[in-house]
Amino acid sequence: MSQISKSEDGTEKKKDFFKQVVDHISSIGNEINDALKSTKVINRRTHMLSTTAKIEANRTGDVGRNFLIVSNSIEELGTKTDNAVDKMKKETLQEIEALSAVIENKSISIQGNRLANLALTNIRLIDRNLFERSADIRWWATDDILVKSLVENSVDGFQNAESRLGIILKSYTVYYDLILCDVEGNCKASGAGKFGLSGRNFSDKTWFRKAMDTVNGAEYGFQTVHHSPRINDDYTIVYSCKIHEDGDPEKKVIGVLGAVFKWRDLAQRIVNETPLSDEEKSKSRVLLCDESGNVLADTKEKILQNSINFHGKNELFQKEKGFSVVDKNEKTQLICHALSTGFEGYKSKDWHSLIIQDIDVGCHNQNLSNDNDESLDSVIEFISKLSEETQKAIEEINKINDETQVLSLNAAIEAARVGDAGRGFGVISGFMGDLSRMTAKITTDMDSNIQKKIKELNSLISSNSRQIKGDRLANLSFTNIDLIDRVLYERTADVRWWATENSIMKALSLKTQENKDFLSARLRTILQYYTVYEDLIVCDMNGNVLANGHSSDNIGETNMESTLWFQNALKTRNGEDYGFDIIQENKENGKSTSLVFSCKVHRNGDISRDAIGILGIVFKWEQFVRGIFNETPLNGTEIDSSSLFILDSNGSKLAENNKHGDSISQENVMPLLKEKKNFQTITVSDSKMLSGHAQSVGYEGFSTGWHALIIQSQK
Repeated sequence: MSQISKSEDGTEKKKDFFKQVVDHISSIGNEINDALKSTKVINRRTHMLSTTAKIEANRTGDVGRNFLIVSNSIEELGTKTDNAVDKMKKETLQEIEALSAVIENKSISIQGNRLANLALTNIRLIDRNLFERSADIRWWATDDILVKSLVENSVDGFQNAESRLGIILKSYTVYYDLILCDVEGNCKASGAGKFGLSGRNFSDKTWFRKAMDTVNGAEYGFQTVHHSPRINDDYTIVYSCKIHEDGDPEKKVIGVLGAVFKWRDLAQRIVNETPLSDEEKSKSRVLLCDESGNVLADTKEKILQNSINFHGKNELFQKEKGFSVVDKNEKTQLICHALSTGFEGYKSKDWHSLIIQDIDVGCHNQNLSNDNDESLDSVIEFISKLSEETQKAIEEINKINDETQVLSLNAAIEAARVGDAGRGFGVISGFMGDLSRMTAKITTDMDSNIQKKIKELNSLISSNSRQIKGDRLANLSFTNIDLIDRVLYERTADVRWWATENSIMKALSLKTQENKDFLSARLRTILQYYTVYEDLIVCDMNGNVLANGHSSDNIGETNMESTLWFQNALKTRNGEDYGFDIIQENKENGKSTSLVFSCKVHRNGDISRDAIGILGIVFKWEQFVRGIFNETPLNGTEIDSSSLFILDSNGSKLAENNKHGDSISQENVMPLLKEKKNFQTITVSDSKMLSGHAQSVGYEGFSTGWHALIIQSQK
């Protein structure tokens, strides 16, 4: 394997590159235009000599009869030359203008697709985060302390509920408050007392009504982005859910739980951290809006203060991903859009992710491509066609000029034959020969210079096409590893929170069959709402399994003491830490990879007391990463030629969507991982391939340290 090239992230380089291409094309156009002007000037002199020859032929009578035929032929060839020059100027220069337009449109298409992919990343981040919220609310609504408080309807019970809600808020800092209401909408407890919500009635609030309108606690209510004067005068969304007796959705409804989410903290961070260059940020607006165009998040800080509207909005909003060019307020804007792709069945509520950027290049909309194609192969084909057409036109002019040279030579021979009477024709034929040679030199130089410039242009486009595609693959890899970090970060919060679950602590402390059965039911409830998990396993300190969520068969005979995830949890300081392990097994259909997060369970949930057990949660890694691969925005031709990998810090494969079989080995990929983010052109098994790579940068202090890699075959 040999490295051919690598690049830095280069939005500005792309801009400079397209300017260079347009300048090269203009230079070719100028070369042709100047040569044709010179040819026209020479041809006018040829017409003048033809006229002079006619006059001389008429003056000499019979002697000049043959010269009259020659002069008429010269006139005809001059007219042919004029026509050939005019045709070349019209057709070739039109093609050059069209090529300039193609290049300008290609630059817009590449930028449009890039920004649309960034918009897609933003809405994917929103979806994945809000999926977690939809799972949180339904799980918390089954918490036995909250359920018990509503059943008992006592001061002590609601104090316990308030304490429990406070613990949740401490663990899940993305929420402002949790509000526990009875069926009349009266707030009986809240997690954050500073907002003074206890005692208030919320029956008229959208989130309360939507929860009450659901079938049962297996569903959830949702109040979209709104201003909350009482909650830090900020913008929030609220998830809500019915609470049932015994946490059983088949039993009586006894209340509603509302979770007030810090919308601005999430959404503004996502739009503000969209990876744009400083120069781009000055002329770009990144936002989220609803179907009506109401702004929900915005780098211009216009949440619910603005409505987005532009020509073609409805058509663009119907596309899953795309862009359009719009003239608005005396500006030309590139509007890039993405819809929610969803996550685990959750989709944003008809929300749209947009990046709006001012552009200053000409645009011919009919040639804009929305298909993620950043290849410049079509441009190279256009240039090749231009080269062929130019050579044909030059050959036509040269062919006419060759005939002119033959006539000039024949005229000189005839002039010499007739002696003194042909002296004037001899002078004219000499001038004709000179003009013909001048024309030949102009066309030869034009052909040579144009082919040289076209060769330079092809070289410039080929090298930069590789860089543009490589940058894109590196950016897609970065998105993939960033999404993985963010989703796995949520798992670290889950395992530490669930380790404080009352049913887990009771089962580990009392170890009665009743408590174990109740715990198993609770674990199955978690799996019902948090569909990203394969299983949840509760063990005592000796590794004996008391309960799990996936199956209750032969639990008493199962011991996890020898497993890596159990041993790593034992080594943690306390329940504020967690274990994170990669479990790989060889199965009949290949290697299987699972991720397990684990945590100590302490007596009464107090980390200062002794540990009484271990909780392990098994994440559906292969299902999750398959979704990451499938949602990577590659175009149709790339899908069959691209292999996608997730690698650990040693270059070992944790997941792959491999289209190249065994040709790509660990030895091949290790040199690609030396930088945080890069692309390289490599050679594997005598085939050239382009790789785009990014390493985990982490999220909220959590980092896998893993690598995402895309390797793509090249033509």
